[in-house]
Amino acid sequence: MSGIELDRLDTFEHFVDLYCPSIFSAIAKLTGLTDKKELETLTVNVFIDLWKTNHELFTDARPPALVYKIILLHVFTWLKREGYEERIHHLQNTLPIDPTHYTPILEPENEELRISLLRKLISLLNR
Repeated sequence: MSGIELDRLDTFEHFVDLYCPSIFSAIAKLTGLTDKKELETLTVNVFIDLWKTNHELFTDARPPALVYKIILLHVFTWLKREGYEERIHHLQNTLPIDPTHYTPILEPENEELRISLLRKLISLLNR
């Protein structure tokens, strides 16, 4: 690994240390989950997506917005997959975010759409 890659990895490790408890907690509150293993899996998946976008994450002036949107992406995907329609409707009515950012996730599962939406969210954050 180059020095730049090691610096980025160190920065991400610090980011994980800083944000892990709040991301875990947010996922628990949004999903209503109490199963620690399932919560850990969702949290790890959020961090995987954050690592994939780490170049945006560390240059973005608003990393919490990127984190929030990726959390929502995973939460709505999980809720849809598990069939928690009532929870989805509750979140749709209470979350302070434009539904266009998560509505496509609620349509029939489509991995290409999920990836496209994630890219769109990242590009919006970079503006």
